[in-house]
Amino acid sequence: MGTIARRGPNECNGRVIRLCLSLGVTPVFAPPNETGFQAAIESFNGLWQAKVWQRFEHPRLSRLRQRSDDDLAALRQRRAVRISEAPSRRPFPSHWKLDLQAPLRGRIFFLRRTTDTGHATILGLSSLVDRQWPHRLVRAEVDLDHSSHPILRSPTTTT
Repeated sequence: MGTIARRGPNECNGRVIRLCLSLGVTPVFAPPNETGFQAAIESFNGLWQAKVWQRFEHPRLSRLRQRSDDDLAALRQRRAVRISEAPSRRPFPSHWKLDLQAPLRGRIFFLRRTTDTGHATILGLSSLVDRQWPHRLVRAEVDLDHSSHPILRSPTTTT
């Protein structure tokens, strides 16, 4: 596998990434223009639009909120088994404060699909992964504690 050098220190350290990393959340970026990775949230958005937004007129924001809350309660009831089997959520840290100047720590993952020639583009830079891997998913891992260079791996590669 190859590696890709970052262009500079500000290429992937936006506020959302800093927020995630400071809370111990590992950011994972899905491939651009591939809906499969975003299907669950897009499906939820479409369901909410159809069941709440388009089905009723809402003369006041409070009425819209009530209908939305009712719809979400019904959805949670239908998905109760799946929700109960999900990992428990951690409480939000009570004394947490975002420090935009703190050094970045942790890992960031990028999922990308290779081109017909086996190249993948991460952080604006294209690199050959493997000529024998056209149109395959690869994972780039940026370990901010040890390196600023993304390491490309097959999604089936264990670390």
